[in-house]
Amino acid sequence: MSAARLPLAFGAGCRIRPWAPARDAADLLRHADNPNVPRFLSTRFPHPYTAADAQAWFDFVAVQAPATNWAIEVDGAAAGGIGLRLGRDEFAHSAELGYWLGEAHWGRGIVSAAVAALLPWAEQSFGLRRVAAYVATGNPASLRVLEKNGFQREGLLRMRAIRDGIAQDHVALARIR
Repeated sequence: MSAARLPLAFGAGCRIRPWAPARDAADLLRHADNPNVPRFLSTRFPHPYTAADAQAWFDFVAVQAPATNWAIEVDGAAAGGIGLRLGRDEFAHSAELGYWLGEAHWGRGIVSAAVAALLPWAEQSFGLRRVAAYVATGNPASLRVLEKNGFQREGLLRMRAIRDGIAQDHVALARIR
């Protein structure tokens, strides 16, 4: 593991830290239940977002070994999430990055800074040589987050997802170390 440890501080009043169910449940529900938040996310992120969904999430992260999903904290409260899906076997050197942030915090550079803080730590901690991400073409803000952090476009995946009956093309991006 790297010398740096979680939580990882970034920006003014922001950090990446483990989820804490008792502390984070109300904030998670408040931010995640906004219909604008999951618009470009996987359907694994439900809407509406209920207390049962929050509990299922906390149960999931509680048994992760190693932990690969964390809260993005802004001014002392959970405001979003960031995580990795680690590859296995011959893909063990790679991971897929995902993140979301409550709409009240959009447009402040928080996710760009969170990605910048997390990736060096994750690359060292998990021995990653490649981190990939997939972004719906209708989500230019997320494309900017990744490109600011050294991700390069690798291609367009047509009709990669169908969300709410609407087909979405995704841009495939990766950062290589």
